[in-house]
Amino acid sequence: MKKSMNTFKRISATMRCSTIAFVVAGLLAIALQSCSSIRNLSEGVPHPMTPDESKAQVINAAREIVATLGLKGVSGHFSRESCNDQAVAPFRGVVGLDYDHAPTLEASKAQIEQMVATLKQHGWGAPGDFHSHAPAVGKQGVTALFDPYSPVQNAGGSITIYGECRDMTTKQNTLPEQVPPDQLS
Repeated sequence: MKKSMNTFKRISATMRCSTIAFVVAGLLAIALQSCSSIRNLSEGVPHPMTPDESKAQVINAAREIVATLGLKGVSGHFSRESCNDQAVAPFRGVVGLDYDHAPTLEASKAQIEQMVATLKQHGWGAPGDFHSHAPAVGKQGVTALFDPYSPVQNAGGSITIYGECRDMTTKQNTLPEQVPPDQLS
């Protein structure tokens, strides 16, 4: 009988300790849930960027593309866009580049094929998990998407550069703003 009482006391003490540990862990989890680092991890963004960093990421990639391809007549615009349909964080920087493109659809497609090949020779590769029907390349988390010129639609002949979805600070999509030409050369 004495043995079973000791066993009961040990089980009871162990249950009390376990219960206390679970309560403390639960309270700690609730308290930490509002910490941004825990929130960012739960939202899938372990290394968030500031808005300035996300802008620099795509501006630097645009400058590299312009220089590598020797593009002429370049103009660009920058905006931020949400990486989801709810228009909430995370956001990414986006640069749209217009350049002196070939005058026909066929020539524009050939020009883009050459551009993609040149960029691949300079360290650009597959666009990662970015999916598109248009030609695209990627490097260091940035994706460049090529849109051929269509004379029928009088549209295209542009490159859109998408940054990583790591800006947790921006609160809404932004309208495009002109990128100063000196930032692209």
